Amino acid sequence: MNAAVLVVGLLLLGQAEATPEKKESPAVLSGEALTAKVRVLVKQLDSNQLAQRDTAEKELVVLGADVLEHLPVVNNRTPAEVRTRLARVRAALLKVAVEAATKPATVSLDGEMLVSEAFKKISEQTGNQFVDYRERFNQEIKDTKIKISLEKVPFWKALDTVLDAAELSLYDFDEEISALAYTNRDTNAVARTGHAFYGGLFRLEPSRIEAVRNLKNPDSRSLKLTIDVAWEPRVRPIVLQQPLAEVEAKDENGAKLELDGSQGELEFPVEGTNAGIEMDFPLNAPERSVKQIASIKGKLMATVLGRVEAFEFADLDKIKQAEQERGGVTVAVDECRKNGEIYDVEMRVQFDKAANALESHRGWIYNNECYLLDPKGNRIEQAGLEANLLDVNEVGLSYKFDLGDAKSPAGFKFVYKTPAAIIRVPVEFELTDIDLP
Repeated sequence: MNAAVLVVGLLLLGQAEATPEKKESPAVLSGEALTAKVRVLVKQLDSNQLAQRDTAEKELVVLGADVLEHLPVVNNRTPAEVRTRLARVRAALLKVAVEAATKPATVSLDGEMLVSEAFKKISEQTGNQFVDYRERFNQEIKDTKIKISLEKVPFWKALDTVLDAAELSLYDFDEEISALAYTNRDTNAVARTGHAFYGGLFRLEPSRIEAVRNLKNPDSRSLKLTIDVAWEPRVRPIVLQQPLAEVEAKDENGAKLELDGSQGELEFPVEGTNAGIEMDFPLNAPERSVKQIASIKGKLMATVLGRVEAFEFADLDKIKQAEQERGGVTVAVDECRKNGEIYDVEMRVQFDKAANALESHRGWIYNNECYLLDPKGNRIEQAGLEANLLDVNEVGLSYKFDLGDAKSPAGFKFVYKTPAAIIRVPVEFELTDIDLP
């Protein structure tokens, strides 16, 4: 998005100068044209002239985040000057990509349309995908026509408006899909709009409250508030954390409601690729005269995986401690060796800043995409893996591959994909007017 702003500025500047020669803005390039342009500019980074090197670096940044996937891999053969400049280009473009990824998407819809058309347009505008679960739950499937008017409305508010108009709801808890599943709304279910808090990429809504009294000890009472937390499925959180010291709750009279802070911090790992979880907040039960949690405020910290980068290593039969660095992550392949009937690819992944994502919640890294390409380009999936190094910012893995009839890994290519950036996203929230049981 920042690149688009820069491009508009360049276009306006060009009009103001009224130069007779019109130049195509680099931002409109895509596909082969973009690949060719990047190749020329990268070559220019090694020019003998400082001015040309500076110009090439600036133009690569102006092209925008789409350039990232076209930049060459940095390795031991990359000239020092090119390595330094590519690192700066990547850092600048990754910042743009991170800002775009952590900024809530917006939706514009206007007029009468089928709900299927509304979902399609929302997907096109935001990158968030949807799947119809009504058949899965044996529900009636209707493509209702709705009338809607939204102009650059944040994703969650826009989606809730569409769901309410179509009398649909979301099923947030499927770990196998990186999309939002929708179903028919239950009879007498409340509307989604007006009951949730929208915090950037996240939507929070109180869903359940339970009061417990120990009949053997009348002074032992507790209250548990469950909050449904959902996020735009185009992003992938791996853990949500909430320090209880940063949570404040009050009743309808303004009196403070005490939280059970014995845990210190609530921590909620995100399994699979689902787009929602439940968070339980423990409170000390107030007197029966208290009828409502008038307000509960907090500040969540979401650890989110950023842009995925692909690393490719050729000549596996000769490879020894080969390294590639890209966008804050270094992938190293130490060797490929025969182990009985299979081959082991010994590799390491190291992050400049892992944001604690490799400490207690590293399961995501075992699900990173990894495979071989044989000399004909056929894909060979890994047959298993073992972790042999676990550190704060680094993981060592041994991937197993069955090469079939191949006598050696000569001509094979190792492909590994991993998020390059691991981002900490703060989410401040306030939920109000929650009736007690």
